[in-house]
Amino acid sequence: MIYITLITFTSWLLTLTVGQNLVLIGGNLRVDNAIVWEKMVKLAGGQDVARIGVVSASDDVTTEGDRVIGTFLRLGVKVTGIPVNESRVNDTAVANLIMQQTGIFIVEDSEDKPDSFWNRFTSLIRPTGSPGEPPMGVVCYETSSYKRQNLLEMLRPSGVDSPVLRAIQSVLKKGGMVAGNAAIMGKAPVIISGDSISSLLAGTRFFSSPRDQFSFRKEGGLALLNMDYVIDSHLSEKGREMRTIRTLLESNITRGIGVDENTALVVNNPLAMPVGKVVTALGVISGVFYVDVSMVPAVSMMNALYENVIFSFFTVDDSLDFTSGKVIYPSWKKRMFGLEQFKSAVPSDDIFSLVWPSQWRQTALRLMNCNEMNVTSHSPASIVPLVPGVTVVFDRSGAVGFAANLPDNFSNTYVISFQGMSASVKVLRIL
Repeated sequence: MIYITLITFTSWLLTLTVGQNLVLIGGNLRVDNAIVWEKMVKLAGGQDVARIGVVSASDDVTTEGDRVIGTFLRLGVKVTGIPVNESRVNDTAVANLIMQQTGIFIVEDSEDKPDSFWNRFTSLIRPTGSPGEPPMGVVCYETSSYKRQNLLEMLRPSGVDSPVLRAIQSVLKKGGMVAGNAAIMGKAPVIISGDSISSLLAGTRFFSSPRDQFSFRKEGGLALLNMDYVIDSHLSEKGREMRTIRTLLESNITRGIGVDENTALVVNNPLAMPVGKVVTALGVISGVFYVDVSMVPAVSMMNALYENVIFSFFTVDDSLDFTSGKVIYPSWKKRMFGLEQFKSAVPSDDIFSLVWPSQWRQTALRLMNCNEMNVTSHSPASIVPLVPGVTVVFDRSGAVGFAANLPDNFSNTYVISFQGMSASVKVLRIL
């Protein structure tokens, strides 16, 4: 019995020492973001060793896949497009090809199939806000919701790992690198559609008619992060804080993260004891939103009153222990207490805005950097679409902040990280 226990412990220890690395990309990763791309190459073995497979749910390499391949080629890396369709997902040869790689990049943008009845049918009911042509110069861009479902059902149908997904897991377990849109990488439910307003109001006593209905996939994502975290991408830029919070409450999961655009959370040991480090482009204030809803009252959803939401925001070089929820700040960031730069907070008149990005982040960071302890922001009511107003109160009395100018010697950008701010979200009547 002792011998078996020692073997088990040794195997576990060896698993931890192998450099498993999962790169959670926050969406709209620019092809000129050298820091993140070069980090992926390094994690896959370096320029001379790396062999990266680009996996898509399609018959052929997609637009996004072409961009990923082209970017890695410009970095001098061997790269192979690996499209996966209904037959190839169970093909041993495809699985073997994947296992020969030292890194995998999963693209979410699958191809349209007009000859499919289901695709023709869903095209009639897709919300008007669905993404159009993909933006230039980026990957992990926003795609129509059916494409996310298509990828997840291809690789992990009904929550069961396909042979291709098991091969991707094998690359990770052997010390390889796997990257892709952060929102699909976890084992917790995956958000499919809806914005913060639609998620806030769904199933409550407030009548509304948002343009984009809130929905999520209960079977979860690709389970490459073996922790119960709801994960979202494009977080600050698309004001998705509230939809992350609502998905947590609907799923009976307490913790979630959201990664900003052109930002990555590089997670070491994602299958065992994950620790993630924030990686950004030069001279930016983007980062990772962290939220804990364990203190939110159970009746919140029906009344659309969400109190005691505890959230944090981590920026470049911060490291998050997913198990404990603790964070380690780099030595160049200093405690903010007594060093606030402003007298007053600046509330937002449209805290969940899709027009003015990053309102939640901007309001919270200004509060941390001023002498006031709380700030009240709003989301306006409207008749078309029919949406009630919302009040959002931030309180930093229990928060701890760290900040500094970036040590890059040229940008003079001041970055702020914090833990433990609280939010209260209350829905008001129509007009």
